[in-house]
Amino acid sequence: MGFLRASGKELHRAGAGGPARRAVLTGALGVATGLAGAVAGSVATAGPAAAQALGSARAEQADWRYCAKCYGLFFRGYTTDGACPTGGGHDAAGFNFNIPHDVPETAKAQRNWRFCDKCFAMFWYGRSDSGICPTGSGHRMAGYDFVLPHDIPVSANSQRNWRFCDKCCCLFFYGHSDNGRCAAGGAHRRAGDFDFVLPYIPG
Repeated sequence: MGFLRASGKELHRAGAGGPARRAVLTGALGVATGLAGAVAGSVATAGPAAAQALGSARAEQADWRYCAKCYGLFFRGYTTDGACPTGGGHDAAGFNFNIPHDVPETAKAQRNWRFCDKCFAMFWYGRSDSGICPTGSGHRMAGYDFVLPHDIPVSANSQRNWRFCDKCCCLFFYGHSDNGRCAAGGAHRRAGDFDFVLPYIPG
């Protein structure tokens, strides 16, 4: 089962804080795609809207989970659960997200989302810095180049309201009355125009 969503009013706080998309989520670095994988991949169907956003590609990786403590997305494919900004490891809840990787970027799918092998979070690797990691300093990129669908219709097996935090550079769920916990201090701060829609495995 998925975690609880906020009311429709809370989910559509258009333009609340955060600069325009191009001011925040542009300037993608010329990053080589796919270092030797820190994690193994899997193949699944992301649904019609996500498939259209990503072309015909089907390279995806499961075991990405919502953290009920910090509201971020983290990889739960290891024997430990990384480092959460609240202390200790992340706390997995809800859906098992199956995230596309190493496919072409489109007008409805953004690349340069990466796995941090220090805290296990999904962070955006398209700025001159790498955000703030709970373990100290910036995030450290490893593994696949994830390509996240955004601003597409929600299917029976996808969830919207995943947003970019311009303080820590992580992806977090923006569907609660608060915004979780950020490694840079306080709550996450939504920025940019993209509303990411993540596919998950039915179950």
